[in-house]
Amino acid sequence: MKVIRNIVGILFLTIACLVTVHTASAEELAPANPDHTTKWETAPITNNLLKKASSEPVIADISYYQKNVDWSQASKVLDLVIIRTQYGSTFEDPMHSTYEAGAQKYGVPFGVYAYSLAESSSDAKIEANNFYNRASKNTKFYVLDVEQNTSKSGESMRTIINAYVKQLRTKTDKKIGLYIANHLYDDFNLDTSKFDFVWIPRYNNSTAAPSHPYDLWQYTDQGRVAGISTYVDLNRLNPNVSLSYLTGNSNITTASRPRYYTTNPGKIAAKVQLNQYSSTNFTNATKGKSIAKNTLIDVVGIEKTAAGTPRLKLKNGMYLTANRDYVVKVTSSIDQYYTKTPSKILVKSNLYAYNNADLDKRLVSVKKNTVLSIKDLAYSSGGTPRLKTVSGSYITASKDFVRVVTPSITNYIYVNPGTVQLKKSVYQYSRTTFTSATRGKVLTKGKKLTVKAVSFTSAGTPRLKLSNGYYITANKSYVVAR
Repeated sequence: MKVIRNIVGILFLTIACLVTVHTASAEELAPANPDHTTKWETAPITNNLLKKASSEPVIADISYYQKNVDWSQASKVLDLVIIRTQYGSTFEDPMHSTYEAGAQKYGVPFGVYAYSLAESSSDAKIEANNFYNRASKNTKFYVLDVEQNTSKSGESMRTIINAYVKQLRTKTDKKIGLYIANHLYDDFNLDTSKFDFVWIPRYNNSTAAPSHPYDLWQYTDQGRVAGISTYVDLNRLNPNVSLSYLTGNSNITTASRPRYYTTNPGKIAAKVQLNQYSSTNFTNATKGKSIAKNTLIDVVGIEKTAAGTPRLKLKNGMYLTANRDYVVKVTSSIDQYYTKTPSKILVKSNLYAYNNADLDKRLVSVKKNTVLSIKDLAYSSGGTPRLKTVSGSYITASKDFVRVVTPSITNYIYVNPGTVQLKKSVYQYSRTTFTSATRGKVLTKGKKLTVKAVSFTSAGTPRLKLSNGYYITANKSYVVAR
């Protein structure tokens, strides 16, 4: 709460007069925000639930439904206000500029939010641009309000909202939050890791906070604040989050998105090239060898710096960052996947290409025996490897569905032709590994041979398996399909 340095009697009188949070009949006042399309698990709310500790900050969110605000009065109460900028792209809140000016004049820190109606990723980019252009540049942060499934493009809400926040981040380096209902959290499966904090509405007649990780809890739409004549939404911070995280430059870890691994992840992959250090104190003096991107690393424990920052302790006694932006805990079935970026892969069975590493949206089908050029390897949010193609799409890295092949694969026959004819004399071999020890007799130029199957070396070079069980080269300089 704001500290009012005055005599005790005036202090109590002021608080009693200015802050009242109570229940009232529906005939007295309408809900604070009629735009909500779903009641946030609303039940009759008791006065006991709504009473706030005197040390707890007062955080309200408002839109034009709150009508004219007397900021000279509200500023004596509010520690933070979150102001709606727009409802989709077409409706700009007619009061937001007035609210922003009033909050700024009377020294109330404010953030801004936009109700998303984006129907596609491209639509989301437009909304993001409008949101940024309309909102005051004095805002402390931005929030995307996601309350309904608006997709008409076939894309998931996760994909659409990811496009929204990605575009907004091209405009600002300020914090960006997500507003998502407690009961829609799982269904929408939004990528909360893309946001700096999560704001969840949940109204109930107990003291139960949201059941999903949150930083800000909108606990009622029937709050009352002096200077605002209507009901108003009121919010509580997660006990582990400070008000300065939203109003200032504090980088205290949010409750909804732990920035660091705090328990041993076991095995991680480096998302970028990283340095390892000889102590938890990361300095040039303690810096050791670098670790390449996508390297798999075994972790033996977690140790903290004097300031409490977690570090990963490695088997070799060195330390690595525990920051989730740089390392990812990999799936327990990691051995079933490729974890190094290949140049080319061969599709072993029909599959789909997707828009991102979390495989949110199917883009195209990919047929068996297709050769794809690979640009990079990435990990899903759950630590599963994916292959990024040169076209920008993502496919599985599972060894059951794709095979790493030699970069010169197009110089070889890699689909069983049934019959081949020798363009030159070649040796046959008892194994796919061609050595003097596995070498058999010479097969002469012009000879036609029946091919039983195409096999591959460990390096991904095709070999033709003959009907007699021996192998010959699949190089097109030596054989031709007949």
